[in-house]
Amino acid sequence: MATGLPPWSGARVRSRPGGVILADSPVDLDRRAYRRVVAAATTGTFVEVYDLLIYGYFASVLAEQFFPRQDPTAALLSTFAILALGSVVRPAGAVIFGHVGDRLGRRTALVASVLLMSGSTMALGLLPTYHTVGILAPVLLLVCRVLQGLSASGELTGANVLVFEHAPSDRRGRAVSIVNVAGNVGALTAAATGFALARSLEPEQLATWGWRLAFLVASLIGLVGLYVRTRVLDSPVFVALGDAPKRDSAPIVRTLRTAKRRLLVLTVWTAAASLGGFMLVGFLPSYLIRVGRLSPADAFAANGLSIIVLGLSTMLGGYLVDRYPVRRVAIGVVVGAALAAVPAFLLIVRSGTFAGALIGQSLWAMFLGASGMLGAVLSMVLFPVPIRFTGTALASNLAVALVGSSAPYVSASLIAATGSPVSPAIYVVVVTMAALLAAIVGLPSRSFLRSPGIPHGPADPRTAEI
Repeated sequence: MATGLPPWSGARVRSRPGGVILADSPVDLDRRAYRRVVAAATTGTFVEVYDLLIYGYFASVLAEQFFPRQDPTAALLSTFAILALGSVVRPAGAVIFGHVGDRLGRRTALVASVLLMSGSTMALGLLPTYHTVGILAPVLLLVCRVLQGLSASGELTGANVLVFEHAPSDRRGRAVSIVNVAGNVGALTAAATGFALARSLEPEQLATWGWRLAFLVASLIGLVGLYVRTRVLDSPVFVALGDAPKRDSAPIVRTLRTAKRRLLVLTVWTAAASLGGFMLVGFLPSYLIRVGRLSPADAFAANGLSIIVLGLSTMLGGYLVDRYPVRRVAIGVVVGAALAAVPAFLLIVRSGTFAGALIGQSLWAMFLGASGMLGAVLSMVLFPVPIRFTGTALASNLAVALVGSSAPYVSASLIAATGSPVSPAIYVVVVTMAALLAAIVGLPSRSFLRSPGIPHGPADPRTAEI
């Protein structure tokens, strides 16, 4: 039968009543084509995470440039509030990009997301400050963050879907981990950029034009990602849906009608993972600088080194889910993250030393990397191909909008209200316990990524009613 698959895919498909597509063998790509897919997926993810974190790293500088009439604490809170408000639109973006990804193709959605991301990042790097245009400056800053939030809503989730659906069945976890490590590299590059600019420029230079360089470089990298994405073919299993009556005209409707519980499970899990990630790299460096615990250079260096641990944890998580049941790995990771949160925070915020900040952040990162990668893996287990992009994007972006992106603001507010710098860790533990409950109740006891039903047909039978 004609499948519409590219000849290099190596996939063989058949249909059964209802038009469900199954694979006789894993989809195999030649090495060069697969490298193109990975490069296309990872470039945009790199820029997304870099953009987000460079904003967090330069939050104190942006506060001075866009909110100069407020006291320092209020200005920093305003800057973090714009970060959170820019992410409020992400669920709407998830519906838009999910529709495009499930109707028109994974590649089409990813080309659109990186184009929007590059343009909005370049605009942010060229924004006039409050001293130039007054109140219009923070308004323009918010517009740029909203556009970045829209683009981000389809980026990491779409990249994970594209790579997962191309990967051999015995390497799916590691394939997804590569995409997430690209985000870690973006975070590390953001930390390195902050460190380099803080070391090489005078404070006045950093405040007036140095921060702009960080955003403009990211926009150029995004344009490279745009070029690469236009040169890859779409997911073979998505293309195969063209010969079956399974490409929904409204994937969001089917998702909400048939997969509400699965959507809730993934949203709760991703909320815990994104909370930890935003707090680690979006809040702690700026907080340590603001309260005078560490110099900017030391804060960026400690955070950057902990991100290396984050990347190693991500790769280890991918290896584990390729070998063991996903539920078992998920429970182990989330328990470790909950146990590590309070001791890690005590080291980070009370030691007042570079070593304490590094050890505390690295301890926490040991579990956060695997936790974030597992969110991507769980979405592949829980959602079938026709609604996978929509289900993944909606759950992930709801979690980021409701919990993750507000983490810096909530953390700063908790410390201001309680007087305890460890209070954000209690918040982390509560949300992480909710993720543990979701993993126990919502995941099948024995779900393996190499199960043939996961990427090509409906969700694995053991998860079909979740």
